[in-house]
Amino acid sequence: MLVGKESFCDFHTIQEAIAVLEQSASNEMETLTILSGTYEEEVRIYRSYLHIIGIGQVEIRMDRYAKERDEAGEEIGTFATPTLFLGGSHLILENLTISNTAGQGEAIGQAVAVYAHCDETVFRNCTFKGHQDTLFTGPLPPAPKERLQFGGIHLKEHHRHYRQLYQHCYIEGTVDFIFGGATAYFEDCEIRSLRHHKNQTSYVTAASTPQGQAYGYVFNHCYLTAEPDITPVFLGRPWREYAKTVFVDCKMGDHIDPRGWDNWDNVANEKTVCYQEYNGPDEVATLRKQRVPWADCFEAGTEAWSKEQVFAEVTFWK
Repeated sequence: MLVGKESFCDFHTIQEAIAVLEQSASNEMETLTILSGTYEEEVRIYRSYLHIIGIGQVEIRMDRYAKERDEAGEEIGTFATPTLFLGGSHLILENLTISNTAGQGEAIGQAVAVYAHCDETVFRNCTFKGHQDTLFTGPLPPAPKERLQFGGIHLKEHHRHYRQLYQHCYIEGTVDFIFGGATAYFEDCEIRSLRHHKNQTSYVTAASTPQGQAYGYVFNHCYLTAEPDITPVFLGRPWREYAKTVFVDCKMGDHIDPRGWDNWDNVANEKTVCYQEYNGPDEVATLRKQRVPWADCFEAGTEAWSKEQVFAEVTFWK
């Protein structure tokens, strides 16, 4: 199927094409090609076995935000805001830019670009743009911290595992802009911190890895960059107490706070999280002097953090 603005295209919006594809629940991989252009729409995909390819400059964008009010006057909350929602498995997305253009500020709150409630999914050469909570890698934690329910998009399917691979992607944001409970592997990605609207402390990750899950976030050969004149940024803080985040052979700009990690104002988290960095011997010696004592730094032993090891039971990443 072909989506684009031209008269010869099958559909002019992405969601129209998805509606047709979801009429049949097939285990055969379908391919959706999107021609260059800007698509201002919310895209909701529940289908599995789907390959989406963008040709040229393809941007999907919308501007929903957590503080926005619904018809009853209630705030819609974080998980009603994504520009793109993925709820299935066996998905491949290539050469797409997904943006939440709501901006930032106290009147905006969280604004998700991608809600990846999916398993065995590959993102290649994709760009994710937003500020607070840009990329959510499902699943949700068992319960919210501050409200009765998470709300947001209806979840038709719950997976046993949530395994995702991000290759040569660009992800930007301010606070907790990569967050969630998935086993997510980021390879050769640029992770860019934007300036907080009040230039306050920001955090790259906020994992909520379920207790007992072997892997959380793995960043392998990634590049952590930032806008100029930014307040020091932490590598992560735990959205839930068993958060796991590992950086392997990554290059980090001077914007990263020397302490590295934050406990989210809860000392108890320091005993349960798994925060690690693997680098060369000279870098490790320096990091051990600077990082918080409850995070670990090791000389590069990258075999344990290869895709073959992290995704040992599946082949989708190949």
